[in-house]
Amino acid sequence: MITVVIPLYNKAHTITRTLDTVLNQTYKEFEVVIINDGSTDDGVSVIQNFTTDSRVKIINQSNQGVSVARNEGVRHAKYEYIAFLDGDDEWLPNYLSKMHEAIQKFPNAGLFCSAGKVRSGGKEYLRQADKYKHLIVEIDFFENPHVFLHTSATVVAKDLFKESGGFPAGMKRNEDYALFFKLALKAKVIYSGFTLSIYVGDVEGQATTISFNVVKHDVIKRFNTVHDTWLKLEEKNLNYKIFTKYELRHFFLANLKAKNYNNILFFKENIQPNLCKMFSSGEWFLFINRFFRKFAIAFVYVTKIRWRLRGYPRLNY
Repeated sequence: MITVVIPLYNKAHTITRTLDTVLNQTYKEFEVVIINDGSTDDGVSVIQNFTTDSRVKIINQSNQGVSVARNEGVRHAKYEYIAFLDGDDEWLPNYLSKMHEAIQKFPNAGLFCSAGKVRSGGKEYLRQADKYKHLIVEIDFFENPHVFLHTSATVVAKDLFKESGGFPAGMKRNEDYALFFKLALKAKVIYSGFTLSIYVGDVEGQATTISFNVVKHDVIKRFNTVHDTWLKLEEKNLNYKIFTKYELRHFFLANLKAKNYNNILFFKENIQPNLCKMFSSGEWFLFINRFFRKFAIAFVYVTKIRWRLRGYPRLNY
């Protein structure tokens, strides 16, 4: 049995569509816990007018952010597995059935992810690891988390969630990465290579529309939090190190192209020392010295080619 946790903040315009995809699941043994995070619209009454299903319960709290809302949802959950869903995303009818199948096949795993669709800007594409298409398998999550992970396509064992402290409160961005990356370092991760969810972009009020300057401290916090966990686990996951260097270089590349050296310098000064040491002093010199910008860009492209030659799954769109 599965508890579905949905944080709700001013989603009156999308929540019925989202909830309809939950109530139409082929797998029926679930409950839905909706945490109203101090909404100022009529989302709660919209839900109450939409359904009287006894499996749906609404918990009200003052506005404290999505992390606290999700954590509160888990606190009220009566089942042992938690499926997270945002109030503007959707599930295909067999989502919970396939995730339950994954749980039955790998009962000792802690984190379950699935392939899905992304619908944004009038376009739609698959978020899927092709080599695992139509398979339910254990994966090394850090081959490429951006292919495997989306919050609305993730199920977590409740005990593991609680033991890890839940979502970090106060973060406006990357709170999902901060938690799920930590869980992936601690527990087995299972991937369902079936298209089961739909991420809906370009929705009013989404956190992804917040500018980087507003949330850069959250991004730093995510990197440092996850890296601390990796160090405590004695650096066992080699792919974590490879992916983290790739991801940071990708970020540096975007800022090199935009000639935004302040963001690169901000990262250098704020990521924890051990993480900073993943890059040589010569590499840092390239990244923050504007006179070597073209060389730095070329260097990052070479490292990206090397990373892709490893055969790790990546997004194709």
